[in-house]
Amino acid sequence: MRRLIDSHVHMESFDDPETVVQRSKDSDIDAIICVGGSLSSSKIAKRLATEHPGFLYPALGVHPSEVLKDDIEAAITYIRENLDSCVAVGEIGLDYAYSFAKPKDVRARMRDIFSMFLDVAAEFDLPTSIHSRSAYKDSLELAAKAGVEGVFHWYDGPLHTLKAILDAGFYVSATPSVAYSKGARAVMAEVPLERVLVETDSPVYLRNLDRKSTPVDVGLVVESLAELKGLEASEVSMVTARNAERLFRLP
Repeated sequence: MRRLIDSHVHMESFDDPETVVQRSKDSDIDAIICVGGSLSSSKIAKRLATEHPGFLYPALGVHPSEVLKDDIEAAITYIRENLDSCVAVGEIGLDYAYSFAKPKDVRARMRDIFSMFLDVAAEFDLPTSIHSRSAYKDSLELAAKAGVEGVFHWYDGPLHTLKAILDAGFYVSATPSVAYSKGARAVMAEVPLERVLVETDSPVYLRNLDRKSTPVDVGLVVESLAELKGLEASEVSMVTARNAERLFRLP
């Protein structure tokens, strides 16, 4: 027996989300967390989740790549007004790897917006989906200070910060990179299964398969993680599904 919950999918990035949803259902995916990262994608995530109750669950947020966009304030307002029907705040966080994020004032704005969303998550008692690329320490410090629960999505930072993330009680996601990246495998080798969620981040490009991912590929993530940890794929799928249900309080 297996259970599969994809904890991070960008449905708005697919040309035909309805076909992706149907193929996911046909492939026995149990649930998908449909994340937003902007005003438009958050609206799409909420709409699709409304159309597929009990299968798609919305998370609304502003991705760090969006912090200089003209509609940032409208996005913040929309998200605050619609969180009562969501399972998480996300995708939110910091990303210092972008070229536009080199100036100190841009990084400060990222931190301010991230902190604001963390406070909103605490206010609504919602978990968070956290983007932390090249800003691992700052992301953890702000999230821990806010006292929220959450998952560090596609974490690829240093192991000493990973330990601090786990010590602070956060989950960490296993991604398609577990199949091909030594760094990803080194990270996931250190994360207890009880603290792992699985995700595809679809439609991300799969380097090992030379194509874009879909939620159906969450099964491949489970298999790669099971191989890494020397466990049965069925056990990995069951435990990670329970973890997702616990964090996102799925019915």
